[in-house]
Amino acid sequence: MKLLPKPKPVSLDSGVSQGIEMAVGLVVFFLMGWGIDALLGTVPVFMITFTVFAMVGQFVKMYFIYSRDMRHLEEQRAEMLRGGQQ
Repeated sequence: MKLLPKPKPVSLDSGVSQGIEMAVGLVVFFLMGWGIDALLGTVPVFMITFTVFAMVGQFVKMYFIYSRDMRHLEEQRAEMLRGGQQ
């Protein structure tokens, strides 16, 4: 006897996964810079440089992903409009 419906699989939203990826990437590059600074005994030059590099890289990646997705959606919309007019 089946009383409860089968639960649907839980999927993370794209924004949540991108946020987690950005945070983890920043932490990894921050720790790499911190480790290099600790090994070389320098001021936090590498830590700051690696963190800024990771931030810029993540924003550039987000821009290209957004542009690709918008281009794809525009192509779909144009295809729907062409199909509806024929």
